[in-house]
Amino acid sequence: MWHIKRLETRLIVWITALSLIQALLFALLGQHLLEKSVREEVGKKALALASSIAELDEVQNALAYGDTQGLQDFIEKLRRSTGADFIVVGNTRRIRLTHPDPGRIGSLMVGGDSREALDGRSYISEAKGSLGYSLRGKVPVRDAQGKVVGLVSVGFLATSVNSLISAKLATLVAAVAGLLVLGVLASLWIARRVKGALYGLQPEEIGRLYAEQNAILNTVRTGILALDNHGVVRKLNRRAKDLLGLPDRQPGQPRRHIQMLLPEQAEFLLKDPELTLNGVELFANERWLVLSRLPLKVKDQTDGVLISFRPVDEIEELSQQLAKVQAFSELLRVQTHDYSNKLNTLGALIQMGAYQKAVEFIGLESQGYQEQVNQLIEHIQEPMVVGLLLGKYHKARELGVEMTVEPDSLMQAVGEAALVEKLLSILGNLIDNAIEAAVKTRARPPRISVMLDDVGNNIIFDVEDSGCGISDDQFASLCSPEYSSKDGRQHGVGLYLVQTYIQALGGSLELGQSILGGARFSVYLPKTPTQEEPR
Repeated sequence: MWHIKRLETRLIVWITALSLIQALLFALLGQHLLEKSVREEVGKKALALASSIAELDEVQNALAYGDTQGLQDFIEKLRRSTGADFIVVGNTRRIRLTHPDPGRIGSLMVGGDSREALDGRSYISEAKGSLGYSLRGKVPVRDAQGKVVGLVSVGFLATSVNSLISAKLATLVAAVAGLLVLGVLASLWIARRVKGALYGLQPEEIGRLYAEQNAILNTVRTGILALDNHGVVRKLNRRAKDLLGLPDRQPGQPRRHIQMLLPEQAEFLLKDPELTLNGVELFANERWLVLSRLPLKVKDQTDGVLISFRPVDEIEELSQQLAKVQAFSELLRVQTHDYSNKLNTLGALIQMGAYQKAVEFIGLESQGYQEQVNQLIEHIQEPMVVGLLLGKYHKARELGVEMTVEPDSLMQAVGEAALVEKLLSILGNLIDNAIEAAVKTRARPPRISVMLDDVGNNIIFDVEDSGCGISDDQFASLCSPEYSSKDGRQHGVGLYLVQTYIQALGGSLELGQSILGGARFSVYLPKTPTQEEPR
């Protein structure tokens, strides 16, 4: 039984075995109590019959005056009517005056249990008489003066008592069998309910899943809280304790409530648990956290919420790393396409035998690109901005747009990762918009110009294009959320995001007319932001 692997089978075997043991114990105890009860009942019946017979005038007169004629027939009628196996009337010398077997009348009563009755006591005894073992009631017979003149013995043979016990045991056995059947049916029902509650998993699988869950929860860099519908914390990982500054819960302590962990945000986090929340920022334990919330479903019923959170600075660091990878990927893609075209041109010159032209072409391309790189490295000290400008430079060339970074551009290293990320987003979106505007305008050669300056208290970006330009009314519309994605309008890409970042940094965005013929976007950002980013 201990080697059975399936939980439901194991439960059925265990509960059935337990039911069988209970049934056996119940049967043994029931048999003992039943036998005891039947014997007591038969003994009391025998004693009551003997007492009643001892009070009869016929019996008393026969013993007092020795007139025993007709006593045998009288007693036998009583025996048959009462169902007793024998009724024996004896005198003080224990001589039988009546007996079911007339041949034994006049002989001594046997069994050795008559002395106490002749001493005046009434009692129940069990002894072996002339008819075999029997349960008997013995009562003294007294005359009118109260003198003991004999005794009456009423008995039921052991075979009769056992037959009565057997008849009642049949009922007991039926009850025990019914109890056993109920136990088996209950085991089947319990096994199915347990299997459903455990989603069909076996105990070993549950144990492994629990160990894996704890290992995963305590390995991830995300804080995780599982709450029930009342806000009680059912599960939290090590990272959540660290981020919220929580000590380990000691054995016997009540479970924590979300009100204790995040008192200011508890009501908000428990409101509308069916809704999914993403990117919610909150302040806890002296740090900003980015939080997500999902409804916790158990059999299609919401049974709480699952909350995950990470520090904002970690998210920003990951975002910056992703931006670097994306910029590098874009740079590689553009360079691959650009150099593929150049290699085709170089191959054609070599096939034509124009070797001198090929050498001049190589030198020209190398010199132009290297001059651009040297200029950026010399004047722009922020590596991320240099990488962005080089990537946009190659993208512009691929699209046939001449991109120029003004020679007098200057910019020192920014240092703060979060600020660099926003600067890259602002500058990158403006350059992308300028390239798109220049490409779409056929009235003049597509050109864009970029100028950076951080002399003084501000960081300044100027991005100009040769597009058709935009009016002030168009600019106000383009900076609204409706135009924050591409919809065919020039300068409609990311301007809402650009404006949001600039306002968050305490800066300003101005629109002007470019000498290239299109629009000029000027960004002014204080070196020390005067406004915190909205949380």
